[in-house]
Amino acid sequence: MDQLDHDIVQDLLPLYHDGVCSDKSRAAVEEHLQTCEDCRAALAAMDAPLPEAERAAADDAAAVQKISEEWKKTKWRARLKGAAIAAAVCAVLVFGIWVLTSEPIIPMDSQDYTVDVYRLENGGIGVDWAFREGREVWYSISWKIEEDGYHYYLERPLIRVELFNFDNKNYNRGGSAMFESWSDAAMETGAIYFGLGEDSILLWKEGEEVDLPAATAAQEEAWAPAE
Repeated sequence: MDQLDHDIVQDLLPLYHDGVCSDKSRAAVEEHLQTCEDCRAALAAMDAPLPEAERAAADDAAAVQKISEEWKKTKWRARLKGAAIAAAVCAVLVFGIWVLTSEPIIPMDSQDYTVDVYRLENGGIGVDWAFREGREVWYSISWKIEEDGYHYYLERPLIRVELFNFDNKNYNRGGSAMFESWSDAAMETGAIYFGLGEDSILLWKEGEEVDLPAATAAQEEAWAPAE
């Protein structure tokens, strides 16, 4: 077998080292290595540890790859966190708007409604109220005990926004209530009022006859028992 040229063997050495050359090329390279010290040294160098600079470069590449992967993970975590925060903020805003515009949370006063109080023939006391300007308002009736007695009063949302148009007594242009019997808690206070503060109207006071106008025929009819 003719010996291969030195330069050709140099080109084949990496293939020979990795075991991927043909049997004929392998035999030729091994024959050349028997007489060429330079090629034997080059082959041995292929098994030597990487130089420090090359090893550092490889480590740097691995570090960059790791940083890139962590950045991608962090970016997705940030996106998910941002989406969760945005959803939470939206939920809080929606809930806040709902509370401010639908839940009765502050007392109403004489600027919000007019009221008519009268005594019925059966001894009950009727109270009719109408909201000013015919506006439809979401409201509820509440009560509290103050120093002078037991107070029933109307309350409404903080913000006046008409969101719904329900056909019920708590969402309309006014309402009525008749007080025939008082709760023990109300009776123990010694007096019962409709409204708060300066808008309070005395309905009943222990030991006193409260001067109230008699109900009209229409008012009596409105509270007459159903047949």
